[in-house]
Amino acid sequence: MNELADRPLRVADEAILLHWWRMARWFMNLRAVPRLRERSARYLTRIYRRCFHDTFTRTGKIILLGSLLIFLFSYRTNSDFLLVSATVGMALLAWSVLLGYVYRPQVSVQRDTPAYANAGQACVSRINVTNHGPRTLHNFTLREMVVPFGRWPQEWLRPHQLALASHHSTTMEVEFEPQRRGVLELSGLAVQSYFPFFLTRFTQRIDLPCKVNVLPATLPVNVPSLRRIADLASKRMTPGTDNARKGPSLEYAYSRHYQTGDSLRRLDHRASSRQGKPMSKVFEGADEIRRDQVHLIVDLTLQDFERWQRRPRDESALDERLALAVEIGLSAQNEGFSLAAMAMGRQWHKLDNILQFYEHIAAARPERACTSVDSGVGSTTDSSSDSALPDKPLAENGIHILVVGRWTDETRVLVERWQREGILVLVFLIAESPVNSGTLPVGNQYIEIPRTGKIAKPAPAAKAKPQEVFT
Repeated sequence: MNELADRPLRVADEAILLHWWRMARWFMNLRAVPRLRERSARYLTRIYRRCFHDTFTRTGKIILLGSLLIFLFSYRTNSDFLLVSATVGMALLAWSVLLGYVYRPQVSVQRDTPAYANAGQACVSRINVTNHGPRTLHNFTLREMVVPFGRWPQEWLRPHQLALASHHSTTMEVEFEPQRRGVLELSGLAVQSYFPFFLTRFTQRIDLPCKVNVLPATLPVNVPSLRRIADLASKRMTPGTDNARKGPSLEYAYSRHYQTGDSLRRLDHRASSRQGKPMSKVFEGADEIRRDQVHLIVDLTLQDFERWQRRPRDESALDERLALAVEIGLSAQNEGFSLAAMAMGRQWHKLDNILQFYEHIAAARPERACTSVDSGVGSTTDSSSDSALPDKPLAENGIHILVVGRWTDETRVLVERWQREGILVLVFLIAESPVNSGTLPVGNQYIEIPRTGKIAKPAPAAKAKPQEVFT
């Protein structure tokens, strides 16, 4: 609660004194200095940045400040040697500024920036630089303009170009490290020339906006095979075995290349011998229809998101949930599934490509947890208007995968109703807090992903039920 966006909301059914107490705490923790954007800085800040911070390097600043101090303190000692030293330092800086202005950058750029990146990992862009100036551009680097929630490499770690002749082009790499999930708006690029003595630099700022969808940090877990879990959950094995499904038998349709998670009972040995690669049999019927598409559902609610808060204090639990959704989506594609749609909260979104999936993940916003205090447990019905999950499945076929942080009555009622309707639902739980660990029912379709290194063991009173846990 240290920014303007954290100002507490007024809750009608609470005492006004409690609201004013929250306002006082928010005001005491408010940041006095706003987060820096290079183009939207105040005038004094802009003058300081352009005339001192960006004009002089560290060595140049030391020489400038040292020369000024020598000049000021030399009057007491009346030493000609000190005055000469200060004059030499100031003249060197003046000569560097003059030559730097003559050979200042006059370029145009074209960027090739990835559409998505991961929080905590470097995002590398390829920049095509064309020199339109009348002279050769010497000793220059590129960097992204400063925007909030990003970390840029140090000055001495940036790629350095020695020379670029007039009307010639070159390609350079620029990188930055986003610090949090979200949609990051890059404002442009800055070309900085250090010619001639690396004491001063001239900067040409080029407005070149770009949007990068920042995904949550990669979750260090291995998602189990979705095909194997679906086979165990639906109990539909190959006809002719003891576990054969009841009802009409499946008929052989064709053979395809073996995919991760395919049952070894379905290997086509004759086709494998002809092709020289392992082949799997594909059968017609509901068994294959249920497995061609994946519909992903993510619960966006946070238990600690209070009514008076404009945004939660900590979104790490939601970020882990979304990171698990990304891993499941990639695993589904690697196993030959089609990621057809996803639901963020109650609304379904159809997916035409993987980029749309990343956009929904990056732009996801936390929601307040739905409570049933006023109307009792029975309020978590199918038609609840404040439900955090979609009321109906998108389609009867395919696999519906639900990613949650808590196993609640609302989620239980929804999953049981869909299962009664013949919908195959897989539930992945990554515990939002230690008390939520070990709360899933027993079953092959219920999988708990442990939060390695971030979650404590469940309390002894909350004894976990035996279940299959994948890491």
